[in-house]
Amino acid sequence: MKVKTAILVEPYKIEIQQREVSLGYGELLVKVQVCGLCNWELNHFRGILGNCPQTLGHEWAGIVVETGRGTNGFCIGDIVTVLPERLEGFAEYAAINYKNCYKVDPDIDIRYALGEPLKCIVTVLSAANIRVGDTGIIMGCGPMGLWCLQGMRSRFLKCLAAIDIDDSKLALAKKFGATHVINPLKEDAVKRISEITSGHMADFVIEGTGSTEVLNNALELLRPSGRGRLILMSSHEERSESFDFRKLIKVSGELIAAHPGYSLNQAEDERRAVEMLNSGVFDLSEIVTHQYKLDDIQKAFNTLNNKPRDYIKGVVVM
Repeated sequence: MKVKTAILVEPYKIEIQQREVSLGYGELLVKVQVCGLCNWELNHFRGILGNCPQTLGHEWAGIVVETGRGTNGFCIGDIVTVLPERLEGFAEYAAINYKNCYKVDPDIDIRYALGEPLKCIVTVLSAANIRVGDTGIIMGCGPMGLWCLQGMRSRFLKCLAAIDIDDSKLALAKKFGATHVINPLKEDAVKRISEITSGHMADFVIEGTGSTEVLNNALELLRPSGRGRLILMSSHEERSESFDFRKLIKVSGELIAAHPGYSLNQAEDERRAVEMLNSGVFDLSEIVTHQYKLDDIQKAFNTLNNKPRDYIKGVVVM
């Protein structure tokens, strides 16, 4: 069948085209209802990753409309979120292996059923190796940082601080579980963390900005006693030669790139993430700030590429 699909025809230019979708063995045909706009895909949009023309979209969810041969456990009408092998979520329909689909509770608003980025949160929190009584810091209160706070608010942490230069995002961070919020434009973050922790500093810092400057600032927050964990959550596709390894060595810190490949079992992380979504641990309703139609995909990516002040997370709703 022919379906409307967003195609990146050249860097910074997306067109809606008709594309053939067929149902293979072991696949479900899903009517896509929503697909998240991810900062990582800006690397494709800007011409850094992939070759044009190419499809986009990996944070998607929808409704099963047909079950192919060799599938089991799913019925027509099931709401599913996915762990896709291909970028093709910005489309009316998509075919996907049933083993990569996870059922979403019908009570969940499907606009907020983005399982794939929540899977990444499970990977990040596992990489942080959180222990009872730890002091943790989130640097950058974008969607991933805020979801990390939601995922950790039930943990037995001594302190969970959030750092951002946007007070409105810090207000959400406080609501989602941060014990302390710090705007580094208004106060010295290193001094404040030292005061809060009586000089112990952070057992782990999760960096969610993609800025090398912020990454270097994070080193100042790690405990000097050794083995403090600095977790990279953002995409650093742009090359940088300014990371301060001397400082990392000085505090005997651990640098962990907690991207999808870090996971020992992405399917298991996705399963856990969806269970947390279904049980109410993750709440996307206040984090999704911008919604677009498929026909407005160019505007959606332009806005993602040049975010207004009130932007946290965008989705395309089919």
